[in-house]
Amino acid sequence: MLSRLAHWIERHPPLHRLALRLWRLFPARLAGFLKGVFARRWVVGAVAVMIDETVTPPEVLLVEHSYRRRGAWGLPGGSVESIPGSPTAPGGPASPDDVLEATLAREVEEELGLAIEGIELLRVDAVPFIPEEPGPYRLDFYFRCRPVAGFATLREAAAAPRSPEITAVRMVALPALADYDLFSPDARFLREDLPRLCPGLAD
Repeated sequence: MLSRLAHWIERHPPLHRLALRLWRLFPARLAGFLKGVFARRWVVGAVAVMIDETVTPPEVLLVEHSYRRRGAWGLPGGSVESIPGSPTAPGGPASPDDVLEATLAREVEEELGLAIEGIELLRVDAVPFIPEEPGPYRLDFYFRCRPVAGFATLREAAAAPRSPEITAVRMVALPALADYDLFSPDARFLREDLPRLCPGLAD
């Protein structure tokens, strides 16, 4: 029921913007608590890591989220849609094999109007606590991918937000990440995991 209401609100941009403004006013702990009550105990997310290695230093695509007072900047992506039925009852439908990849492609398209390709899993991050959103545990799947039209076209077209959830889109040099108020799970991934998983980026 609440999931259907949320999707209905998302399809009406003025209402969506109003809901995001109201959500931003909630203290982080209350917002996290409400998310746990009305959503799920676990949130499963697909996160896009789009890095342009043709420039020096390499740049990563960041977005600014309208609904976070802290940690507003981060990687694009979103949560897996709920599957109909109860997770505690037998006989529910199985999710497709590519549910995470499909989630990633859908979220990037909805938020930025970009089609992506070359989707490759880099890391699965289980996050029990997030200072900006204390609430449900998160299981984030970080995928390396690239825009179908290429990074040069992305820059020329000046990718703009397509959703009220996103207020800005920017290609950021990896050494300049410290200048941004990053969402803590994404900050940890970019600063600690990415250099280990893709050592060539530091060369």
